[in-house]
Amino acid sequence: MSAPSVSGEPFTGGSERASKAFAKGRTCKEQDCHARLSMYNPGSFCSLHEPMSVPRTRGRKIAS
Repeated sequence: MSAPSVSGEPFTGGSERASKAFAKGRTCKEQDCHARLSMYNPGSFCSLHEPMSVPRTRGRKIAS
């Protein structure tokens, strides 16, 4: 008696859509900062100068 076989399809992550990309060669908007931004960074600032944002938890704003 042989063991039953299992088959399947490769996992693709559920999305065939390409990642959103922004212009290459952008730099941080902070004065005197010349850091180049990633083409996948939608913001205008580098990670050091990005303004703080308050995340939402379960639909309510966290007190700042």
